[in-house]
Amino acid sequence: MLACASIFFLPGGPVNAATQAEAEARQAEAEAAQAALLSPGSYVRGTEAMSRARASTDSSARQQALADALNAFDAALDTAAQARDVLSDALAGRAAANEAEAFRLATGDWARAEKRLNDAVRALERGNLPAARKRAQSATELYREAQLNALKGRYLTTARDAIVEAERMKAGRLAPRSLARARELLASAETSLASGTQDNTQAAELADQATYHARLAGYIAGQAQRIRAKEATVEDLVLENQAVLGRLAETAGTSADFSEGPAKAETQLRKRLERVPVLEAELQQSRRQVAGLEEEIRELDQRLGSASAERRDLMQRVEADARVREQFAMVQSLFAPQEAAVLRDGDDLILRMVGLRFPSGSAQLDDDAKTLLDRLDNAIDVFPRCAIQVEGHTDSSGRPKRNQVLSQERATAVANYLVETTGIQAFRVTATGYGDSRPVTSNRTREGRAQNRRIDVVITPKLNNTP
Repeated sequence: MLACASIFFLPGGPVNAATQAEAEARQAEAEAAQAALLSPGSYVRGTEAMSRARASTDSSARQQALADALNAFDAALDTAAQARDVLSDALAGRAAANEAEAFRLATGDWARAEKRLNDAVRALERGNLPAARKRAQSATELYREAQLNALKGRYLTTARDAIVEAERMKAGRLAPRSLARARELLASAETSLASGTQDNTQAAELADQATYHARLAGYIAGQAQRIRAKEATVEDLVLENQAVLGRLAETAGTSADFSEGPAKAETQLRKRLERVPVLEAELQQSRRQVAGLEEEIRELDQRLGSASAERRDLMQRVEADARVREQFAMVQSLFAPQEAAVLRDGDDLILRMVGLRFPSGSAQLDDDAKTLLDRLDNAIDVFPRCAIQVEGHTDSSGRPKRNQVLSQERATAVANYLVETTGIQAFRVTATGYGDSRPVTSNRTREGRAQNRRIDVVITPKLNNTP
């Protein structure tokens, strides 16, 4: 036993198990330390050595490959630790650019930054610290540029497109103030992004406002073009806007007088809308009063009805338990001990079909098996609308994977036979194979293995509260 504990067997001969386990653990440490990124040369040499160790048929060659892997992973860990210090700014920039999805929104900038970081890492692996620092600084700047361009793409694209569309509508001439405001806000959003703050909420809000004013400029320009093309007059536009305000006033329960322009209508609407918060507060107060009264009613109902409800629940539980015991006894009387053992698991009934046998390695049902299964029809009738779970089990002989497949095939064969012969709906019957994972006794004896090779039919009754 002591000798076996220190030896790890692979094809071709024994290898020191401690060395194998140590190399695998060291590789896991290197992966956790991001050595593939921070020390790719040493990390790749380590993985190649591990591949040679697994493929080699010579024990001494495997031992040497494992030793090479250990040395390479140790070197990768040392370089990765140094890289996290020397390249800390570049790595922080990379994380920020990744968070901004620069790899998707600024692919060219991201690729250039990644290449420069890789150059810095390789310089560090060669021991050229000054070159590594210089290239890391360049990578930091490139990642910042990638992050900024990605953020611009995310937050500013819609506003820029809206400004271009407004310009196409000749808003620079027909709606110059609105277009100028949109450009102003866009410039402010760009400045906010360039400031390098972690919170980009302000930039997003400025970009949204820029989009709004650009679209407004486009709308104004479009209306001006309608007038120029004689598709509408100034009076038409005024009446259209008054119609919109009139509908809003009606919704608010008032009227809008435009005979002296929009000022009077605005005053009417403002007075009406100023009442809204007061009305809402009154509504909330009324709701709280109603909720309090409803709670009092519920408490009274509970005090009056709790005694009778508890008694009713107790009686229902007693009746349900008596009904299950009666059904259990009925099913038990249907089978001889050598045919099936009837077990109870809560409300579930388990029919352990001890008399059901299959040919070795087969899922074929013979005539004796079918005769026994035909008796199940009467047991199922005892539980109307029950659910049937057919479980297949094997002993531990043979390969676990084959046992799993065989147990599933046998469970499926029984389930299919039940559906075909008893008339039970297929959706109520399921089949599951457990292989040798759920023995009921030891597999060390012939009798134990025979008991573990079994089919269990689990009947789940429909409870009273089940639809």
